[in-house]
Amino acid sequence: MNKRKVQIAIYFASQNKVKQFLLLKTNKARGLFWQNVTGGVEEFESFKEAAIREVKEETGIEEKYLESITDLDLDFQFTDQWGNDVLEKVFCFKISIKPNIVIDPSEHCEYKWSSTFSYMQSLIKFPSNISSIKKVMESL
Repeated sequence: MNKRKVQIAIYFASQNKVKQFLLLKTNKARGLFWQNVTGGVEEFESFKEAAIREVKEETGIEEKYLESITDLDLDFQFTDQWGNDVLEKVFCFKISIKPNIVIDPSEHCEYKWSSTFSYMQSLIKFPSNISSIKKVMESL
């Protein structure tokens, strides 16, 4: 059986409709790279439930700030660093306000908002994260 994971592209649309994406930088122990919110799916949890939980755990963003949750119909299959086969489903969260972000220092050391795709593309390590943001920018 595949290990199940979620990836969540989080954005806030400013008054002029520009999408600003939240990026997290993993801490030194995890490699110091930029990414979307990601995390594992618990045994009896749906992908959507895991996405909501991971956003809260990794950013402090509460469900009340979620304007919409979209399943991007985008899945990635890969082998992780421990040799596990992984199925990762991607969601997009549009948030209604730009809330205070509270990162978990055991996972991340920094966060930033960005609306410039080329800049995000230069920062983000994994192509799947770039593909997710590109799909949101083009379709939602």
